[in-house]
Amino acid sequence: MDQQFDIFLSHNSADKPAIREIRQLLEEKGLSAWLDEEELQPGISWMTLLEAALCNCKSAGAFVGSNGVGSWERKEIEALLIEAVDNGIPVIPVLLPGDYEQPKLPPFLRTLTYIDMRSGITPELIDRLIWGITGKKPGPSRKIQPSIHPDRLPTVKGEFFGRKDELALLDKAWKNQHTHILQFIAPGGTGKTKLLRHWLDNTEDIGTRLTWSFYSQGISDNKQVSATPFFIYAFSKLSAARTEFITEEEKGEYLADLLRKHSCTLVLDGLEPLQHAKSEMRGELKDRAMRALLKSLATDNNTLCIITTRIAVHELSDRAHVTSRSLQNLALEDGVKLLISLGVKGTEIALMRAVKAYGCNALALSLLGNALRIRHEGDVRQRDNIRILTKAAGNKDNRHAFKVMQAYEDWFAGAPELALLYLLGLFDQPIGKDVMQVLWDANIPNLTTDISEDDWLEAIDTLRNDHSLLFEHEGNAEQFDCHPLIREYFGKQLRETWPDAWQRAHAELYNYYRSLPDEEQPETLEDMYPLFRAVEHGCLAGLYQQAFTEIYWKRISREKTYYLAKKGACGDDLSNLIHFFQKPWEIPAEELDIWSQASVLRTAGHRLRALGRIREAIKPFTAALKRYEQLNDPKQIAITASNLIEPYLTLGNVKTALRNAEKGVNHPDPKFVRRLENVSIFARTLHQAGRTKEAREHFIEAEKLQHDYDSQYRFLHSLSGFRYSELLLEENQFGEVLERAHYALEIAEATTPNPLYIGLARLILGRLSLLQAQLGEANKWLESALISLREAGNQDHLPRGLLTRSTLYRHINQTDLARQDLQEVFDIANGSGMRLHLTDGHLEMARLLLAEEETPPNLPLSGEEQDASATAVQERPSPDKGRPGGVSSAQAELSAANHVQAAAKLIQETGYHRRDQELAELQQAISSIPQ
Repeated sequence: MDQQFDIFLSHNSADKPAIREIRQLLEEKGLSAWLDEEELQPGISWMTLLEAALCNCKSAGAFVGSNGVGSWERKEIEALLIEAVDNGIPVIPVLLPGDYEQPKLPPFLRTLTYIDMRSGITPELIDRLIWGITGKKPGPSRKIQPSIHPDRLPTVKGEFFGRKDELALLDKAWKNQHTHILQFIAPGGTGKTKLLRHWLDNTEDIGTRLTWSFYSQGISDNKQVSATPFFIYAFSKLSAARTEFITEEEKGEYLADLLRKHSCTLVLDGLEPLQHAKSEMRGELKDRAMRALLKSLATDNNTLCIITTRIAVHELSDRAHVTSRSLQNLALEDGVKLLISLGVKGTEIALMRAVKAYGCNALALSLLGNALRIRHEGDVRQRDNIRILTKAAGNKDNRHAFKVMQAYEDWFAGAPELALLYLLGLFDQPIGKDVMQVLWDANIPNLTTDISEDDWLEAIDTLRNDHSLLFEHEGNAEQFDCHPLIREYFGKQLRETWPDAWQRAHAELYNYYRSLPDEEQPETLEDMYPLFRAVEHGCLAGLYQQAFTEIYWKRISREKTYYLAKKGACGDDLSNLIHFFQKPWEIPAEELDIWSQASVLRTAGHRLRALGRIREAIKPFTAALKRYEQLNDPKQIAITASNLIEPYLTLGNVKTALRNAEKGVNHPDPKFVRRLENVSIFARTLHQAGRTKEAREHFIEAEKLQHDYDSQYRFLHSLSGFRYSELLLEENQFGEVLERAHYALEIAEATTPNPLYIGLARLILGRLSLLQAQLGEANKWLESALISLREAGNQDHLPRGLLTRSTLYRHINQTDLARQDLQEVFDIANGSGMRLHLTDGHLEMARLLLAEEETPPNLPLSGEEQDASATAVQERPSPDKGRPGGVSSAQAELSAANHVQAAAKLIQETGYHRRDQELAELQQAISSIPQ
């Protein structure tokens, strides 16, 4: 045998398919591989051929899969040992694809760095194998798309102690069909993830489960995290037939239906990045799809959803089938057991004092235990040598952990281990070795210079196996991960100690990620994620203007196309925009020019409003207005000023809205369209304030302005037309409203259909049919209106349609469906501070409760009309089945009188006097009820 081969492929015959694939991939890269089925000549001794083959191979791969090491392979490995010792050929252990724990390798192989292909044969792993064969490291691939987080909880090392009550609660919730969601609330480092990992690993018959961890992203209102990667992965795992949806709520409800269909247990670990951190926001969810998913599961679930978070999810606070438990730090005796398990020695009293000194915090004790074992032979008394934290940060429990991290920083000073910890602090998620390679190759002063490959590998091994500061993500040795508090501490230290290295590293990552997509303007969200990363790292590098102009404005937003908003990805858009702010959502980065600052502010306002976060939208709109005034741009000043008025109205600040609207009317506007809009919105504000006569006069003025400018438009349309039609309906101008609504609908559906304007026109037609007791027709218009309003994605308009449909259901005695729609109104209005919609919700709920007390209900319809309308809605889903909401216990406990009192208080506070007459009628109805 004279032919030379680059690698000898030693393997178990049961793993032949994977070996053939690897051989083909190597040959495509120009390497030759010796494979027994191709090279063994019949009739000649197997061992003779093997010995000859090894002499003619430059390297050898020992491939081990789920089938373990076969008998013939074991003999091959013995021969490899001899060849490696005698001739110095490299031997490369490789774990083949499959879902299995790391096998016990022969002693000779355990000492070697292995390649882990258990998650699949990828181009980067083949490149790593080639590196082992040739000794030459391939350059980093610029076209590898970063993978989204796998479907598992993080690996948590160490033994598990205590938590008997929590484990019992998990067992009980798992067996109890009445518990739909169980959430554990606790600060970081308490052991929430480890609790879930232990329970999942030791509970049988869980069946299909979907687990996802957001934990690496931390908790802060300075972060805006997207849930899109979770939904992408969930739909992939559950083989979803759909991946595109009209609204975020539809996406959340669809996933809830899939989970029920598969009887799939859902585990969401570290949900807090998707929640508001400020106390006044009560831990409300920022993401609409996640909100819809959890509300749906809280109402109807045939298995269990488990959540861990640092703050309770507000939307689940009053749900009957939700159990919440605050997770405390470890019990004293369990903390002592943890230290002993880590190799700490000392008297019981000394150990107890150590546990108390570190607050019984699981993370702090784990760090302390490893530090004492490695540095002080486990002597607990040496904890006194760990110096006090120089810069106090975080809460009490975090400071205990940070104190030990500070000690590690001292110990590792100038060593590759500290550089590696600093690198991890650059990211807020698990990171691949290919990305780390970019930073290593960059030779960044004070960070990655003068560190050899062997030193890097040794540092990885030390942090992973000795100190347990680093762990494999998803069992993949090529993915690095650590606890988010470790990431937080060392990232902060790098930024403060070596600011130039911090910025240079992020600049390298900016250039890396922006070059990954194959297309200049990727079409899908998945393909866009490298650009999202580029924005983040570019801003952290101080390249705000470059990241905005070259990446966000040109490639993500596509300038004035606002591409993400059109795709319904407002949450993803916000997660990009937040990087351009010093203080969300008020102060943009000063490195941006004034126009760019105004743009990110106003865009953020629109995205917040679309997500139902109306209260938060006020500040960016206000700040944007100031910057357009600096630019002396009359057009943008007028547009932004009008952007502010409707949110003020929706929030119930009628007086402020009235004052701003009046300024807009009296201010000369060089642009006709803005003048028309200002007069129209001033009329709307007057209407909400109960000044109907003045409102009508200004609507007439707005319509005259429109006709004078362009006589082809007979009536106001779009938002202006909707506002005027609402007033005309209250004056019973039914014929005029019918003509106007059909006219507005025709315009809205022409050329490029606008779902918001279509929905509002259909809503007016539905209300008109309802007032005329044409209930079948009303149902048709209202159903189609709500479809369009949900498609439009504006949460401040959706309650209008839900309130009207609830009124329809009340009239036909479908009270369960009426309550369902009203509950959704309360959910939206309460969560967003929409006090005018909240007022309308209380008034309609009071009418519903009064109607339920009537026997039979006093309906202004004929029997035939009632039957027809009931038939029209009989296909509607029953409440509490697959839709968000159901009826919360808080609303169910209120009487009609309570709702009227709540509405009266809101009207007084907001100046929403448009509802004065309705309030008076309800107060009269309640006072006439016999006590």
